[in-house]
Amino acid sequence: MAKRGRPKGSLNKKTLEKVANEEIQAVKEESIPSAVDDAADVMSGYEPKVGKAGIAQAMKKSIGKTQQKVIDGPEETPVKTRSVSDLPRNPSIVEILGLVEETKGKQSKVDILKQFNGRNDVKYALKAAFDPRVVFTLPEGLPDGFVVGDPDTPNGAMDMAPERFIRVFKRMQYWVEGGSAQASQAKREEIYLNTLRSLEKSEAEFLIAIKDKTMPFESVTKEICELAGFDLSPK
Repeated sequence: MAKRGRPKGSLNKKTLEKVANEEIQAVKEESIPSAVDDAADVMSGYEPKVGKAGIAQAMKKSIGKTQQKVIDGPEETPVKTRSVSDLPRNPSIVEILGLVEETKGKQSKVDILKQFNGRNDVKYALKAAFDPRVVFTLPEGLPDGFVVGDPDTPNGAMDMAPERFIRVFKRMQYWVEGGSAQASQAKREEIYLNTLRSLEKSEAEFLIAIKDKTMPFESVTKEICELAGFDLSPK
């Protein structure tokens, strides 16, 4: 009958537990940095690496909602793109060309102008600015101290002015070579100055610009106007 007992060279229960505890303690000591390790890290300039996500999360925990809004800055509100439907019922030439000016894209500008190529005031204005066949007979400049635009009309309030370009554009026949309206030079100049006095300021300034063969709206070019169906060049 075999003898009971431990095999030769084996460890008893207490010895095994002691060895296991020593191994666990050794692992713990390796995972905990010592004071010497901390000092070495400081001397070497070592900084624990924290990811961007970790930094953001830590910041959110340390600041309130109001502070976070200040850091994030104001919310960006999308800019609404205006269209022809946003214009007044009977828009002035300045309002039409202003919309063309602020609209992005060549074809989009053309598409807007196409909707007004049947309006005579727009035709007259664009011909005055771009068509070399239209030559004004008025002198350059204005009298000293002359006030452009009706002084009692708020800026942009075309309907409140004594006159509107849409109603007076045919007076240009007095001011161009070969115009159907006949008058002395002095009378032509008088009509011109009185018109400038009676228009809303932006329309009056526009009339001065096209009289000088310039277009105050830089992106409203002759090419775009012709693509929209306006006849601005000799055939």
